[in-house]
Amino acid sequence: MPAPTAEQEQAIRDAVVRGFDDQVRFLQELVATPSRRTDEADAQRLMARAFEDAGLTVDWLYGRGAGDMKGGLVANLFAYKALRAAGLLPEGRVHLQSVPEEECTGNGTLSVMQHGYTADAVVISEPMGEALVRAHLGVIWFDVDITGTAAHAQEMSRGFNALDAAFALIVRLRELEQHWNEITVGDEHFGDQEHPINLNVGVLEAGEWPSSVFDRCHFSVRVVVPPSLGSQRAWEQIEQCVEEAREQDPVVSRGHATVSRSGFFSDRYVLQPGSEAEGLLRELFSDVAGRELEAFATPAYIDSRVYGNYQDVPSLVFGPVAESLHGKDERVNLESVKRCTEIYALYMARWCGVREG
Repeated sequence: MPAPTAEQEQAIRDAVVRGFDDQVRFLQELVATPSRRTDEADAQRLMARAFEDAGLTVDWLYGRGAGDMKGGLVANLFAYKALRAAGLLPEGRVHLQSVPEEECTGNGTLSVMQHGYTADAVVISEPMGEALVRAHLGVIWFDVDITGTAAHAQEMSRGFNALDAAFALIVRLRELEQHWNEITVGDEHFGDQEHPINLNVGVLEAGEWPSSVFDRCHFSVRVVVPPSLGSQRAWEQIEQCVEEAREQDPVVSRGHATVSRSGFFSDRYVLQPGSEAEGLLRELFSDVAGRELEAFATPAYIDSRVYGNYQDVPSLVFGPVAESLHGKDERVNLESVKRCTEIYALYMARWCGVREG
């Protein structure tokens, strides 16, 4: 495939600059559009219309959760539009994808893969501070349900509060979390991180009235999988932890606790160094940013595991600088978005080759 000429690459750079005001306006519109889990349809329709306006064929995918990467998502689109504005078309095939459940299960990306979309390289524009993700960890979601014995508050001793068992069981799970962090010390990618394995109790539901000893409690957990275990072995240890608590803990044993997986069960992914795809990203980053591209490992979940683990495609997670992700004051650096857009556009051009069009 013919590589872009120096003049064509300069035209791409100029097109990114000319189109950046439109890019910021569109990003503002997308950020203002609700996209929380179960309320994502309007944001996906907005992206679909934008893809259509860019002359792309749009596949409709329905699901939940767009995640924190709208700045990068828009950069993907406007990188392609910069090529078009420069009078160029990619000689190879480019897929721009806006998928649901990127933040929590990867089901949107899995669906895209099952529909037959393949590539020689993948760039995922997560807000990673203009650094490359070398590795990320797997994640498990699970639910715990506990039953106790209901009673009036004046006769507490006749009942058993299910929340007491929940607190005691969470202590046991924290001990497992600590053990998992201990066995991760020395790992090639995560061994130097202070606390890479996090167990988060994100949902806790119990009780209906202050004067009743309530007999039911439910809590939901997200936990990172230690790199040395894998998701299946980690799940077996979670089940063992709950079983031992039922048998040995004097508080947990007074109730009845059950544990079940709740839809998120993924393994880690490691981007092996030395691929042609990574080499091109490093070259372009050095050219545009004027410094060497750094790589790091993150305990967060990323959809790169879908492409890398299931399709053996090098998956480059690289995106703009952002702060306070998932917070009320979340923000993305616009100059960083512009740099990333330029890099994505040039990456398309050099990786795929270009033709006038």
